[in-house]
Amino acid sequence: MPPEHLISVVDDDVSVRLALVSLLRSLGLKGLAFDSAEAFLASGELPRMSLIITDIHMPGMSGIDLKRELDARGSTVPVIMITARDEAAVMEKAQACNPYCLLKKPFDSEEFVACVERALSL
Repeated sequence: MPPEHLISVVDDDVSVRLALVSLLRSLGLKGLAFDSAEAFLASGELPRMSLIITDIHMPGMSGIDLKRELDARGSTVPVIMITARDEAAVMEKAQACNPYCLLKKPFDSEEFVACVERALSL
């Protein structure tokens, strides 16, 4: 994959953020880590993004709220949503936002990489 791709990782769990950014780096990609959806939106980095990876459950703005805000702004950047929870209502809300992928933690790294590669080939 070309190194010009820039990917945001939005997750309130520092260990998940660091692990995903490290995995992206191993693929030759650059990841920027944000501890909240609000921090990502305030960064002004959206126009540079090739992909956004976000946790669904975070304090403040959720990943679902983030996806809705991105849609409201007219963003076409693909979004991968990740979650450790699998309640039907949450999964339905997430699916209704049309994420590029919806992955349940803990997810297989090969599944994650395949999803990232597909999203970046759009």
